[in-house]
Amino acid sequence: MLSILLIFFLAVNIADAQGTKGKGLDVVVIDPGHGGKDPGALGKTAKEKDIVLAVALKVGNLIKKNYPNVKVLYTRDKDVFVELGERAAVANRNNANLFISIHVNSVDGSTSPHGTETFVMGLHKNEANLAVAKRENSVILQEDNYSSKYDGFDPNDPESNIIFSLFQNAYSDQSLLLAASIEEEFKSLKRFDRGVKQAGFLVLWKTAMPSVLTELGFISNPEEEQYLKSDAGQTELAVSIYNAFAKYKSQYDNSVVYLEKVPVRQVPAQSQQTKEDEKTNADNAGGNTDKPVAPVETDRPDDKANVSADKPKEPVAISEDKSGVLFKVQIRMSPKELEVNEKNFGKYYDKVSYYIHDGSYKYTVGAESDYNAILKFFHEVKPTYPGCFIIALKDGNRMDLSEAIKATKK
Repeated sequence: MLSILLIFFLAVNIADAQGTKGKGLDVVVIDPGHGGKDPGALGKTAKEKDIVLAVALKVGNLIKKNYPNVKVLYTRDKDVFVELGERAAVANRNNANLFISIHVNSVDGSTSPHGTETFVMGLHKNEANLAVAKRENSVILQEDNYSSKYDGFDPNDPESNIIFSLFQNAYSDQSLLLAASIEEEFKSLKRFDRGVKQAGFLVLWKTAMPSVLTELGFISNPEEEQYLKSDAGQTELAVSIYNAFAKYKSQYDNSVVYLEKVPVRQVPAQSQQTKEDEKTNADNAGGNTDKPVAPVETDRPDDKANVSADKPKEPVAISEDKSGVLFKVQIRMSPKELEVNEKNFGKYYDKVSYYIHDGSYKYTVGAESDYNAILKFFHEVKPTYPGCFIIALKDGNRMDLSEAIKATKK
């Protein structure tokens, strides 16, 4: 079985990397989790399947309004049950450029956990991530012949998770970029940010395009349940996901950014953060709970390779211009300082600088006060750094990209 899976992964990745090269983002699949006989997570008065469907439809309508040339597809647009394999198949059949799966979270026996988190396909980094994946993957138990459909995968068998150790996503960088943007948008709503994480989700497993799974909040938390089932809360969440999509699309195909304004309202205060949440946040963010962007849990080899055993040479331009807003292209992050040379950073190595954030070294190239200028440079360097993305800094500190664009246009 493992050899067959490995062949499948390689075939998907080769087709994936070749099939959409140079293609604009013109098809997006939005996946409201659960549905029909599968209610998903249950609150006291609300069901996951209803909340995520409402948010998904709102996201799709915003994309249609602002990007009429983008084809928006749903894995379901009403209360029906759709198998996990079919959700991925919808995206693959329609040659989608992006797959967004929307869910809400829950914890048995506790009402205190709260906040948002967004996942990309990868290895489970801790028991909490595994628990979320197991809960979402357990949907297949409601499918007929699920063992044969999913190559013998059993969500109740820990050994089944070995199949994910073979997975190498050709679009992991793009998925991480979108996931971080979604969490950044959620944080602007004053939602508690649990970060960007990796785990083995079957719904993401066979999608041949950048894919994320976002958890909007905890239906098991009474305060969050009220927020999640309210129209105002669902609208805020939908606008946040849409704005993240718009920013991602602008970097994907050099399109104009059309952002939506989040309706002004008073967001209820979050419940007191528990020790469990503090530990989760510390694990994800290196202990910094006030991070401007979502951190990324990653075991990617390129983030740990080529770390100099001795003290590395100084980067070419380590000081940042702190006079105002600067746009840069972030190309890499590492838990340790890296030696700046062509081997580690490619042909633009002589333009590399870095800033330290959340205990990680974030490496960038370029520095422009004009967004259009950095966008042009971004497309110049993207072939060298396929997973790169644009960031904004004000006085040397990371800031929201949309706010930076607005500030520089005044």
